[in-house]
Amino acid sequence: MPCTLARFKGVLRLGLFVLGILCAPDLLRAGTNVCEICGGPLGTEVFILQDKVTMVRKRVCSDCEMSAASCFVCGLPARRNYTGLPDGRVLCERDAATAVLKEADGLRLSRETRQSLGRLFSRFLAFPETNVSVTIVDRVNLQEQFRFPGNDYTCPNIWGYLRTQTNGDGLHHEISLLSGLPLDGFKSTCAHEYSHGWLHENLSAERKKTLSRDAVEGFCELIAFMLMDSQLEEGQKRLIKLNAYTRGQIDLFVEAEQLYGFNEVLKWVKYGTDDRLRGDELGRIRRVEMPPPTVPPPQSLAGYTNPNAAAPGTLTLKAIFWQRQQSLAIINDQTFGLQQQADVRLGATTVTLRCLEIRKDGVRVQIVGTGLEQELALPER
Repeated sequence: MPCTLARFKGVLRLGLFVLGILCAPDLLRAGTNVCEICGGPLGTEVFILQDKVTMVRKRVCSDCEMSAASCFVCGLPARRNYTGLPDGRVLCERDAATAVLKEADGLRLSRETRQSLGRLFSRFLAFPETNVSVTIVDRVNLQEQFRFPGNDYTCPNIWGYLRTQTNGDGLHHEISLLSGLPLDGFKSTCAHEYSHGWLHENLSAERKKTLSRDAVEGFCELIAFMLMDSQLEEGQKRLIKLNAYTRGQIDLFVEAEQLYGFNEVLKWVKYGTDDRLRGDELGRIRRVEMPPPTVPPPQSLAGYTNPNAAAPGTLTLKAIFWQRQQSLAIINDQTFGLQQQADVRLGATTVTLRCLEIRKDGVRVQIVGTGLEQELALPER
C-alpha cells in the first residue's frame, strides 16, 4: 500500500474514532452499546459508518471497522456470512440476498427491464430490442471494456457499458452489465444502457456532436429514474440523484420533466439548441430547431385507396421502399417512416400503429396504447 493511501486511511480512522468518542456517551445513554455489524460490545472506541444503501449511520466497533472486507454495495464491514465474488468483491449477507449473481437471472432481468421500458414509454419512444445483445460480466471484464478500441460510441459507467457498432445495414448494440448488483441497481443500470442505444439510433449526427456528454448521461439517468419511480424503488431513485457523474444534469432533467413533461424533454434532447440543461434558465428547454417536414412520397407510391372500400381485417404490409437513410413502408392504407405513427383502419375499427423497424423484407410495428408488437412480412410473389 502506498504511504499516502495509508496516511489517508489513518486520518480517516482517526476522524471516525474522534466522532465515535464524541457520540459514544449519547449512544450509551440511549441504551445501545452493541456493534451493529457483529453484535459484540462496542468497547471504548466507537465508529460511525454510513450505509450507502439506506444512508443510515451505523455504530461499529473497532474490530469491524478495521476489517479488511467491505461490502461492494453498502460499503460497511462484512465479517460474517458474506459472499466473496471471483473478481475480489465482497457482498454482505443482506446485499447478497438481493444481488444478481447468476448469468441466467441477469439475462432474464434485462429482457424484463426492456419490456417494462417499452410499456412505460410506449407513447414516446421505442428502445432497441432485436439488435441488442446483453452480457453479464465481472468487474475485471467490465473495466477491460473501457479500453476497447474502434467502437462507434461508448457509455462508460461503473456498473454498465454500451458499445454500438455498424452491422451491415444497421446498428448492433452490445450491453455489458456488472454481476453482483442489487436487483434495483441492476434494473436501473440496464435501463440506462438501453437509453444510450435509443439515443444512438435516434439522434442526428449533428445533435450527437452538440449534445454534451453530461446531458447524454443525465437523460439516460432520467429514464432509469422514471422506471424506478414506476416501480416504487425510492432507494434507487435517491442513489441516482446522489450520483455526481452527470455533474448535476440528472437533477435538472428530473425538474424539467416535472415542469414541462417528458415530451418536451425528449424534443429538446433531439432538437435543442443548447448543449446541456441550465439551472438558471431551465425554460430554455423549449428552444428547439425542428427539422423541416418530410416530403410525403408521391401518391402513386402509396396507391389509391377508396375511402368507401371495406378495410382489411388484418394488418398487411403492402410495400417497402428501401433506402438506408429513409425507408418507407405501406401498411394497409398508410405510409410509415421509421418511428412514425398513424391511425390504420382495421375492419370496423381503427388502431394507432408505430413503425419500430423497417427491413428489406419486413417491418416491426407496435400497437400504441397496448405495447403489443407484431412482425409483418412482404407477401410472397
